[in-house]
Amino acid sequence: MSFELEKVLDLEKWERVQDSIAKTTKVAIILVDYRGRPVSKHSKIQPFCHLARSNPELSKYCETCDARAGLEAVRTEKPYIYHCHFDIVDMAIPILINDRYVGAIMAGEILLDDDNQKLEKILHVPDQTILDDFKTKNQELFNQYPKLSLTELLQVADMLARLSEYIVSEAIKKEYLIKMYQQTIHLTPKEHDSLVPPTTENLEVMQKDLNSTLLNQRLEDFSQGYQTKNQQLQPALDYLYANKTQLVTLKDLAKVTNLSQSHLSRLLKEELGESFKTMYIKMKMTWAKELLATTDLTITEISEQLGYLESSYFVRLFKRTQGVTPLNYRKISRKH
Repeated sequence: MSFELEKVLDLEKWERVQDSIAKTTKVAIILVDYRGRPVSKHSKIQPFCHLARSNPELSKYCETCDARAGLEAVRTEKPYIYHCHFDIVDMAIPILINDRYVGAIMAGEILLDDDNQKLEKILHVPDQTILDDFKTKNQELFNQYPKLSLTELLQVADMLARLSEYIVSEAIKKEYLIKMYQQTIHLTPKEHDSLVPPTTENLEVMQKDLNSTLLNQRLEDFSQGYQTKNQQLQPALDYLYANKTQLVTLKDLAKVTNLSQSHLSRLLKEELGESFKTMYIKMKMTWAKELLATTDLTITEISEQLGYLESSYFVRLFKRTQGVTPLNYRKISRKH
């Protein structure tokens, strides 16, 4: 499924949040797509930038800066802070959905208190006189830019990075809802577009496990491995994948990571949004579904492969978490 930011987000609500953040932080904010084109309105845009973006000749440079900065943020996998062609400080926070770059939160339009910071200038215009003339003509507007310290700007960047994660989770949830609704009423995506909203009963079914949708998506995408954001946790996840045939405990992982069980438990929940117990069961069930769909192993053999010595317990656990027995899941998966 392709993602378009204007379809993923309720733009009216997003822009209210955007306005509030811009007002509080003194930082201008705009949401752009992967081409650098605006998706949201421009919150707290500075008069000089507004004038430049309204100029047909200069606006193309602004959009080029936005596009390049977004791609650079994807490459570095973190907020990218830079000087634009006018030497104004901006930053890009990438939005990646299923490893695809779909856009960025652009913020800034400020000057740094400490102008000695070595920030990259992302765009050099061939004819600098165009920029110099425009700046000289509008020097009074240029002087209105707010000044922030680099520390303050980094704090804003961290907050916007968390908002980017929220956008990703909303996108995956919407994909999940549409997919589940289509399965519920047996319709193709084209047919779905013309339908009235689902009933309350259907919505309750579809929303039952929305809180864990993001984790489920990650587990499906990384059935053979998982790259953690917190590098302290990577040995723990690697250990789980390397020991699928065992029932690993939190104590085992604490030894691998040299962390206390309580601290490790807290970090895992921050990383995956679930308790270790819940997350581990989901991992086991993800592997079980893969074996059921792609191998001819018996249910007992699959149970043993996953560390469950009593196949009856495995069957009960699978049915409780997946809604069907392993055997029925195999039949259903092979029909598609």
